[in-house]
Amino acid sequence: MADVKVEALSKEKLDYVRRERTREMRQQLVSFGLMIFMTFIAFGLAAYGFSSSFIIPIVIILAFMQVILQFYYFMHVKDKGHDYMKLMMLSGFFFALTFIVVFIYIVWIGKPI
Repeated sequence: MADVKVEALSKEKLDYVRRERTREMRQQLVSFGLMIFMTFIAFGLAAYGFSSSFIIPIVIILAFMQVILQFYYFMHVKDKGHDYMKLMMLSGFFFALTFIVVFIYIVWIGKPI
């Protein structure tokens, strides 16, 4: 079995680790609160009865903002060592956006063959 050395943390390092964990938890709670608030805004707009041409762009913008917050804070994209994951997600966004643009062109804009 491998020998594992357990190293005691100095008081300064322990304080630093606690501060960083506290800061991280505070950021996650604030982003979670923002996402809940944006969800309430979207539901409020839909429940109030505004026209769909007004609601749909706002809801799409709010959804996009929530996706960014989810990736950045809860999937830890902001942390070091996640470069491969970032590359794969950007590739997925590129292909998804390409698919959406081509689909819109074929269905609504393009002329039938």
